[in-house]
Amino acid sequence: MNRSLRALTLAAALALPGPTALAQSQAPAEAADEPPRYAVEVVVFSQPPVDGERVEAPASDPTPLPPAMAWPLRDPDAEQLGYPRLPVADETLGAAARRIDGTPGYNVLWHGGWDQPGVGEDSAQWVALPRIESMPGFDGIIQVYRERFLHARVELRQTPDPETHWTLSQSRRLRGDNPHYFDHPALGVIVRVERIEAD
Repeated sequence: MNRSLRALTLAAALALPGPTALAQSQAPAEAADEPPRYAVEVVVFSQPPVDGERVEAPASDPTPLPPAMAWPLRDPDAEQLGYPRLPVADETLGAAARRIDGTPGYNVLWHGGWDQPGVGEDSAQWVALPRIESMPGFDGIIQVYRERFLHARVELRQTPDPETHWTLSQSRRLRGDNPHYFDHPALGVIVRVERIEAD
C-alpha cells in the first residue's frame, strides 16, 4: 500500500457526522472550582507497510514505557481507581473503526473511550490499554490532559518477536473535537476528545 492510498483509506474511515449532543464547542462554563469534563475515544490498529516495505526499521532492543502509574478503565458504577468507561452508546468512532478493520492489511486492536476531567499533565491519569490476545507483545498507555490547550500523549510498544521492537511515542496538541491521527510504520492511533456539556 502506498502512502497516498493509506491517507485516502484513513480519510474515508474518518468521515464522521457532526458533534453529538454529548459535547459542544461552546459548552456552558463550569463552576470555578470544577474542571471541564471530556469524553475521550481511542482506536488503536495495525496497518500495512507503505509500498510493501516499512519506511522505518524496528529497533533491535526494547524501549520501556515511561515510568508512569497507569490505570485500566473501570465500569462507571465501580468504586475503584481509573477513569470510567464511556458507554458504547456515546462512542462516535464505531463506524470508522469498522471501516478500518474491513480494509485489507488493517486490523483494529482496540476501540474504547472514557470520561475524564480536563486537568493538567501532572494530575491527569494515564490509561492502561488492555492486553490484546491477537497481538502478543503489545503494551500501551495514553494520557489526555489540559493546560492552556488539550494534549494527548500516546505510548505504544509492540514486540512481535524477540528481535523486533516497535515504539510509538508521540505527543500532540488537540484542536477542536475532530479525530486526530497518530501515524507509525506498523501502528496507527485515532484520538477524539469532546467536551461534555454541563447539566
